[in-house]
Amino acid sequence: MASSFPLMSFPEEIIENICRQLADYPRLRRSPKSLSNLCQASKTLCRIGTPVLYSCFDSSERFKKLSDFLRTIALRPELGALVQDLYLNAFYWTEFDKSHTEAFELATTRLGVSLDGWMENNPWEAISQLVIAHTPNVRSMEVIAHEVYCDEGVGAFTLLEQMAAQVPRQISLPHLRRLRVGHDDCRQISLGYFGGILELAPGVTEITGDPIYGFHCNEKNVNDRMILDNVTRLYLKGGHISRRQLNEIVSRCQALEYFKYTYHSIYAGLGEDCVTPREIIDMLREHHHNDTLRSVYIDLGFRERAFTDTLSFSGLCSDGDQILSLKDFTRLENFHVDGSSVLFPAVQTPGYRTNILINMLPKSIRRFQLTNTQGESVANMMTLATSITDFPFLKEVFLTGNSTNGPLGDEEVELDESEMGLLRKALDDNGIRLEDAWSDDESDEL
Repeated sequence: MASSFPLMSFPEEIIENICRQLADYPRLRRSPKSLSNLCQASKTLCRIGTPVLYSCFDSSERFKKLSDFLRTIALRPELGALVQDLYLNAFYWTEFDKSHTEAFELATTRLGVSLDGWMENNPWEAISQLVIAHTPNVRSMEVIAHEVYCDEGVGAFTLLEQMAAQVPRQISLPHLRRLRVGHDDCRQISLGYFGGILELAPGVTEITGDPIYGFHCNEKNVNDRMILDNVTRLYLKGGHISRRQLNEIVSRCQALEYFKYTYHSIYAGLGEDCVTPREIIDMLREHHHNDTLRSVYIDLGFRERAFTDTLSFSGLCSDGDQILSLKDFTRLENFHVDGSSVLFPAVQTPGYRTNILINMLPKSIRRFQLTNTQGESVANMMTLATSITDFPFLKEVFLTGNSTNGPLGDEEVELDESEMGLLRKALDDNGIRLEDAWSDDESDEL
């Protein structure tokens, strides 16, 4: 056998590593045909390669692929138990044959739930929930709905809520740590829409909502049983979130270390105003996250501003809505903020001063990023550079003026070259790197 099939002469650890190279996870999320073929070559290769093959499943925006996968793991639950990374998204419609419906019936009978009405109205959500219930060892999950009607909470993940309410509970997701949820459509969607997942996964430490419009939006049945106690990384990308809605999420997290909120919405004139920069900071402080946060990323540049008779999506925030101080964020190392969220009074105005940044940043800061800002920011940054003894850990500074059609308005703000040269020298002399090209680093360090 070794001569006809040389691969079998290698130790199993080497063969497993070869299987992982063929799978190329996590860069390549789809099930690789080459690894699937290898698993069929011999019983030994099947035994070694199958756990790698099933460790990641990506529906690849194909509803049929998702349905076929549920059929497989419903008939062979041990394969579902191998899944560690799960990516659920769908776009195209599909038809089910008898083998599908029989497997779905088997799955629901085993789980003690009913699909009454689901397959006619919300088949994608139904099948996604059944797949989740059959992957008990999943560690990372992404659930992004496409062309799914979620108005008034229709199609919310209530099958999982039913499973969570069972006594004794048959299903749990004890290993799930990373959860990314969202919706690729023009409808509001909330974290509560996916609440059934969080009921079953008390150990989730990282949540990304892309987009998320709040804790609850229009659901008729509000799920207050979601568990966010262990969440330390909260990334909210997109969505017109009000202060009340954001507070519902932040207040349920016990000790945030990484927080990110970027605004984008196709909606205008919603019932509640979008949360302001200052409200975000006050909210984090109110729930004692200022004692634990290491990284904060806020970009509200295109936030909807409500005025008496008009709406605006650009310009500086109103006086009183800006971020003033992070001094009591004693562990904060990385801070990214857009220029509309910090006010620098213009030169030759009564309020002009250059101590805004040194009064705002905490002693612990290591990396500070200010994008799409006013020209007056340079003088304030120079004061920071000459007050470096108050910021002994600072290593990097990013500074850019407002771009054309940027969040401050149509006109580009070109930061004065001579002032930037002096600033760069002052920072260099203190071992601090200055970047004046915009960076949107979404890593933990932001």
